[in-house]
Amino acid sequence: MSGHSPTHSSSPYETAPTSPPGTLYNAENGMRFIAHGMRNTTTGEIVIFDSRNVQQWELDVATNQLWASLHAATSELFGQITQIHEDMNGILRLRKEDLKRARRRNQTLLFCVLGVLGFLNGIFLVWVLKHRG
Repeated sequence: MSGHSPTHSSSPYETAPTSPPGTLYNAENGMRFIAHGMRNTTTGEIVIFDSRNVQQWELDVATNQLWASLHAATSELFGQITQIHEDMNGILRLRKEDLKRARRRNQTLLFCVLGVLGFLNGIFLVWVLKHRG
């Protein structure tokens, strides 16, 4: 590549390597980014360089995107957990109400059974006293 003109290339081996479309970093290219807005106010020249290479910059961007999606997913899960908690509290409240109604029904039934048994016991006692004496 060193002795060839960049205007015309006859072989695919003479073309410069490029990164895949999804990435900016090329291992052979140690290029670095310039920090945004870091220019000398009088000359307009760049004063401070971003010391990260492109690969580190891409890693930082990917990390920030992951943190953002993690925050969104965590918020969504927290909302779902809150909804499930509220639903379970509603179910628990309904079950308690059902248990109270069932207990009242069972108490009423027990009272009726005891009343009938008391009545039958009274009839039996009258019958025994009549036949005894």
